[in-house]
Amino acid sequence: MKTIFVSLIVFLFSPLIFAQAKVCGDTKINIQKTGEWEDTRFIVNAENDTNDMKLVLNSVDFVSSFCEQSVKGQNKILVLARCGGSGCSESTYIVIDAKTLMVELVPFRNRGNLELVEDLLGRKVQH
Repeated sequence: MKTIFVSLIVFLFSPLIFAQAKVCGDTKINIQKTGEWEDTRFIVNAENDTNDMKLVLNSVDFVSSFCEQSVKGQNKILVLARCGGSGCSESTYIVIDAKTLMVELVPFRNRGNLELVEDLLGRKVQH
C-alpha cells in the first residue's frame, strides 16, 4: 500500500487563524488554530469515506501532524502538540488510526510519549 502525503500550510491575513491540510492514506486531515494567547484552540478534523472525527486541543502553542505507516502497513496520523514553555515535553503525540479514526494514544500530563508511539508503530518515527 502506497501512502500519499501532501502538506499545505495556509497563512491567512488574520494572525488569529492558522490552517494545515494533509492527507494520510484516504483520510483528509485539517488543523485550524483559533483565538490567541490563553484563548487559543487547535481543532483537528479528520474524515474519510466512512468516518469523521473532531479533536479540540487547548493549552498548547504548536500543533503539527504527520502520516506514518506501522510495520503492519497501517497508516497512523501522528499529531504533535507542544507548548512553548520549559515545563512541556517536545514529544507529546496523539496517535489516530487513519482508517477507523479511533484515537489510539494520547499524552499524559505533558510527559513525552515518543517511546510509546514507536512501540505502537513497531519502528522509529521518521519525521
